[in-house]
Amino acid sequence: MFTAFVGQVPFLLSSAIAPPNQLFTRVGVSFKDTATSLLDRRSLRLETDYLQTQLEAARAQNRFLEIEIERLEKLLNVRQAQSPGAALSAPVTQVSPSTLIRRVTLAKGTRDGVKQNMPATAPAGLVGVVTDVTGRTASVRAITDPESAVGVTLRGGGGQGVAIGIPGGLVRVEDFREEAVVELGDFVETSSRGGLFPRGIMVGTVVELPPRDPNNLRISFVVQPAVDATMLSDVILLEPL
Repeated sequence: MFTAFVGQVPFLLSSAIAPPNQLFTRVGVSFKDTATSLLDRRSLRLETDYLQTQLEAARAQNRFLEIEIERLEKLLNVRQAQSPGAALSAPVTQVSPSTLIRRVTLAKGTRDGVKQNMPATAPAGLVGVVTDVTGRTASVRAITDPESAVGVTLRGGGGQGVAIGIPGGLVRVEDFREEAVVELGDFVETSSRGGLFPRGIMVGTVVELPPRDPNNLRISFVVQPAVDATMLSDVILLEPL
C-alpha cells in the first residue's frame, strides 16, 4: 500500500508543481505583462502632462484675449465719451513711487504709434501727457506731478484756471476766474486753454476751498483727481491737438 501511495503523486501537489519550462513561460509572461503595464502608465503620464501643458497654454491665451478685449472696450468708451482722437491703448509697466514726481511708464513707443505730447487718459478721466518716447516705451507726466499744468474749467459752471500737481496725489487749481461760485463737490474738467488737451475730459472733484479774499477776483482750490495713477493697468492715448 505504501509503494502504491509513493508511486502516485497527489493530484494537488502535482498540479501545484509546474515543470521548469512551464515555470519560465509563466515568469516570462508575467514580466511581459508588467513591462507592458509600466510602458502604458508612462505613456499615459506623458500624454496627461502634454494635455495639461496644452490646457495651461489655452488658458493663458484665453486670458490674453480677455485683456485685449477689455483694452479695446476702454478705447471705444474713451473715443465715444472724451475724444474721437483716441488712438491706442498702452499697458502701464511702472508708476514712480515718489509722491513729488509722478511719472507713468508705458510698454509702447514710437514703433506702436506713440508720440510726444499725446494726452493720456482712462475712462474715469485725465491721466497726464506723454513727455518722453523711445522705440518701445513712453513716459507720461501725470497731472499730480508738480511740473504738470492743465487748463481747467468747472463742468456746467464755466470759469478758467490752471491745475498743477501737489504732494499727496492731489491737484491745486490756481488763478481761477469764476463765472459761477465754486463749491465742494464740483466737477473740474479740461478747458480749451493751452490747446494741449481736448475740452471736457474729467480732471477731478473739488475737495478743499481756502477762505476767500474779497479783494481777489481769482481764487484757488484743491481737487481730488478722478484717476489714481498708481492703480492703472493701462492708459488710452489721444492724438495730440
